Amino acid sequence: MAKPAERDWLEPPLWWKKWRPLRWLAAVLLLVGLYRGLSPWFEDAGAPAPAVSRAAPAAAQTPLTEPSATPQAEPAPVAPPAAAAASVPPRSAATPAPQSARAAPELPADAATLVTPPPAQAAVQAPAERLPTPQPPVEEAAAPVAAAPAGSVMAAFTRVEPDPVALLGNYRSYASVDDVVYDLERAGFLPVVESRHAAVPKDTPPRELDIVVVHQFRHWGIQGRLELQFFNNRLYQTEFEPEEPEYYRAAQRRELPQLKPERAGRSEWVSGHLRVASSLDLAVSEVGRALRTRPFLLWQDRRLVHQRDEWDRRFAPAVR
Repeated sequence: MAKPAERDWLEPPLWWKKWRPLRWLAAVLLLVGLYRGLSPWFEDAGAPAPAVSRAAPAAAQTPLTEPSATPQAEPAPVAPPAAAAASVPPRSAATPAPQSARAAPELPADAATLVTPPPAQAAVQAPAERLPTPQPPVEEAAAPVAAAPAGSVMAAFTRVEPDPVALLGNYRSYASVDDVVYDLERAGFLPVVESRHAAVPKDTPPRELDIVVVHQFRHWGIQGRLELQFFNNRLYQTEFEPEEPEYYRAAQRRELPQLKPERAGRSEWVSGHLRVASSLDLAVSEVGRALRTRPFLLWQDRRLVHQRDEWDRRFAPAVR
């Protein structure tokens, strides 16, 4: 019987030759073990280490920006930069440098005086940076308009201006009641005067409203009713109501071409202190006749109208 040949010790066993997947699995396990064992070494070798050099300039610049709260004694001479760098041992980036280790670079004597002013000079300049709180001036406590002298208030509501406005016919604003009534009586009319004089407290301007009415007055050849209104014995409005609105509207268009009709049927024209208003276009229309609109044409001095309204606003509550 033949003796089996001896197997070489480097030759793999039969199960290794037969099961090839086992060989691949063993190779993979071997590579994973090598990776886990060598990975810490690769991480330590690739970690960045310039943190120490970045922290050093920041620590050196900090004392230059921190103000001193109390006067300090004269500092000791600072070692040269090369000697200071040699005497300071290397530090880790995770450990911050103590306050005593933050040494500023040596500066010349002139530069030190410019960077840090003396304590006395800083104390003098500090209040100048805060603006003083503005105080109200004494003039703001002046008396209001209502407390003005009574004479000036009286004059404001009774004054006759030197430039009157031409109203209807020959009449002008600021004319007195007596002058107008006398002129109408000389013309043969019988004017009717209606007065409304309110009782006002002392030191209050008067409020005297007078209305003079004349019938059968003729203007532009048309007969009608004339009404003149006065405020504190000063004529401020004349109004004419014609008996024949169609003919009077034709005369208005001829004598006052600047008085244009508006969409609402009323017309208005303002020139300086004069205001002219009319309702003739609406009164002669079918809508105006159905509404029984009163035809009129009036002239006003806007200054006196404003004074009348101003008196009602300022003094009417006290009179009531």
